[in-house]
Amino acid sequence: MDEKTPSTIKSARRVLEVLELFAERRGPATVSAVAEALDYPLSSTSVLLRSLERLGYLQQDTATREFRPTLRVMLLGTWMHDDLFGQGSLLSSMNTLRLRTGQTVMVGLRQGVHVRFILSLPSLRANGLKFPVGVMRPVCQSSVGKMLLTRETDRDVQRIARAANAQAEPEQRVDVAALLDEVRRSRLQGWAETRDYPRTGFATLAVLLPDLPGQAPMAVTLGMRLETLQARADTLRQALQESARRLVS
Repeated sequence: MDEKTPSTIKSARRVLEVLELFAERRGPATVSAVAEALDYPLSSTSVLLRSLERLGYLQQDTATREFRPTLRVMLLGTWMHDDLFGQGSLLSSMNTLRLRTGQTVMVGLRQGVHVRFILSLPSLRANGLKFPVGVMRPVCQSSVGKMLLTRETDRDVQRIARAANAQAEPEQRVDVAALLDEVRRSRLQGWAETRDYPRTGFATLAVLLPDLPGQAPMAVTLGMRLETLQARADTLRQALQESARRLVS
């Protein structure tokens, strides 16, 4: 590349080259493997992959140290696939859920003590709950986070909650015992909810999505006005659960 090329353009090129490399490999890769394949400096490759991980585009296996793309990468072009080849993708299923319920639909995965939302489809209602894709929420407070915690052992739920409390402001810390009780209930009933969260007057409902090979566990949530949940809780839970089941049918 010309030495006069702006660094921002060079950075953008490298992001695309990394994603294209994963598409070619069709599998995970370590930092050193990516650096060698693309002839990048090892240090800047590590920074780039970590940045993409924080944004939710990559995930790292802590045992092997290998990175692989998340579904957020796939979702970038899913709308084109749907236009060309018909409906049936995760994006289409989530959009059907949004049209059926009229509420905001978000898909999230856990990143440490937070949840990263990799898909966000806004409510059809003017006063609905709206969040941009990529937003993060505390794992111990969001309904998606609580559903993802149902996959953990009770001991790990406590460990994650204590780690989250250590990083949180005093007013944002959770009661570890109360959280564990809520996670246990969610594990049994198959859904989690929040009320007056993430803002006063709003609520969310969440269920787990089916496991996908090579992907981190994910959950889907409906965001709505609190009065909507109070009036339609059973109907909305049913719509969520049916939407998740259709992904494996």
